[in-house]
Formats: sequence, C-alpha cells, structure tokens
Amino acid sequence: MKHVIPFLFCIVIAQENYEGQITLDYNGTVNGSFNSIVQDSVLTGFAYNQIGLDTSFFLMASITQQDTNEFDLFVAFLQDTTFPVQPRTWEIPGGGDETNPLSFQNIVVLIPGIDSTFVNDLFGFFTDSSSFGDSLNLDSAFANIFLEFADDIYLGFSGELEISDVTDSTLVGNFNSIMIKPEFHIPPHLVMVNNGEFAFNKVTLLDLTLSEESSVPRSILLSPAYPNPFNPETTLEFSLSQANHTSITIFDINGKIVETLIDQSIQPGTYQIRWNAGNQPSGIYFARIQSGQLNQTNKLILVK
Repeated sequence: MKHVIPFLFCIVIAQENYEGQITLDYNGTVNGSFNSIVQDSVLTGFAYNQIGLDTSFFLMASITQQDTNEFDLFVAFLQDTTFPVQPRTWEIPGGGDETNPLSFQNIVVLIPGIDSTFVNDLFGFFTDSSSFGDSLNLDSAFANIFLEFADDIYLGFSGELEISDVTDSTLVGNFNSIMIKPEFHIPPHLVMVNNGEFAFNKVTLLDLTLSEESSVPRSILLSPAYPNPFNPETTLEFSLSQANHTSITIFDINGKIVETLIDQSIQPGTYQIRWNAGNQPSGIYFARIQSGQLNQTNKLILVK
C-alpha cells in the first residue's frame, strides 16, 4: 500500500518548540521498548505548544529505531491547552465518541514496526510544525494517518498524561495508557504502557511564526525535506510567489550557522536544492528560508 501524507498549510500565531526524549515500554499483542534513539545515539524527540487561528494545543512525537529498516512512531496530541503550556494532567482520550477517534480531545498514537520507506514521510510531516494551525488541518492530518495505517496503529483508549513541571527552558512529564488497535479483532489487539516519561529542552534559536499583526499573506513555502532522517544528503524544495532576496540557512541545535545554501535574489517559482552534510556529525539541524520579512523553518535529522 502506498502511504501519502498531505502537506497542510496555514498561519501560526505563536509557538514554543522543544527537543528531547520520550521513553516507554509497551506490552500486549506486541511488545517493545521505546527510547527516541536512532543509530544508537541520535535523539529524535520533539514537542511544540502552538496557538493558531482557532485552537491551542501541545504535540509531542518521536521515533525509535528497532532494526535496520524498522522504526516505532509515538505521537501525543493534547487539545484544550494554555499557551504557554502549564503543568496539568489530561485524561486519555478525554471527551469524544469512541466510535470516532477523530472526535477525541486527546489523541495518543503508537505505530510499531513501520518500514523505513514510510517513516521518513510520517516523521517529516510531524516535525514540520507549520503544517498545523487550526482544527480543520489537525483533523485532516489524523484522519489520513488512521486511514493509511489502520493495520498498524494503536490508539490510546484510557489513561493519563501529565506535564508535571515547566520552566523557562524545560518541560517534563509522564503518561500511562491502554492502547487498542481500532480495527476489529477477536480478541482485541491491545498494548499497555505503564511507565511513559518525557523530558524536553526549549529550542529558542529560531523564529518559526508569523506576527499576529502582519497583514502580508505568506508567500513562501519550504516543503518537508526528503529524505528525513537522511545520510548524508537531503533535498529541500521551496516555492516563492514573488521575487525577493532569499536565503536558506542550516543551523545546528545550538543555533550556530552550519552552512548557507542560498543568499541571493530569486524569481517566483519552485526550486530544489540539496544539502550534503557529509562533514557534519549526526544530530538535529534546522533549515530556515528567509524571503523579505517572511521565514519558515523545518527540522532535519542527520543519521550516520
């Protein structure tokens, strides 16, 4: 089956970004441990607290490499949050109709054993935080995932997720859940998570938002890099709706400029540029496009 993840585009008013680790053990129909690590050392956990045109939410996600071409994906999406997010406990799944997972207030998803062919698209979609900004886009995103991965997905049907401590630079918490495969099975396919934990550090180096006061419509688009994770080369595709001086810059996790790929006046159109990171260590990087007063940033994961 071909899995297609749509790119959703909208205006983001404000956002806080985090990187770190999610850990858990799951037992039941399938068993495993999740530690947010790929290639033995690269942490892939990220989170963001975002307020858009009609919603405020907190989303965290990560992948864990289980074998050479096999990964687990974990995603937790909490609605009815504050901005900035504060310590609180959320019920899983919160309100909603159990026959319609899209109606859940809080969505927790585990997809074990994803082939590497699909994990790039899935994880790249979630790491592109500009994809989210209103409830319609979020519903469309999860509807597509439920449809395309119906055979593999486990969905949280009970439990709790707690953000226990938030500071100016960190966020930590824990969770537990009974997760059931939505497809009909006798007996039901389920896993139990009893020791989930997460710890994140705030990433403040880049501005990923549009000003609430801005009356200028967004006229740039930086599509998710592909492949991502990558080694050693990935392709960045971007589109401009008007001519402007444009730059694409690569930053490391500490905010240091690693490389400038473009810094010149560019005419309207869609372009592709490759970044070869052969001389860089494994880790998390950011690609930022700046065109006039507008900017957009995507997260990149280099795995060697």
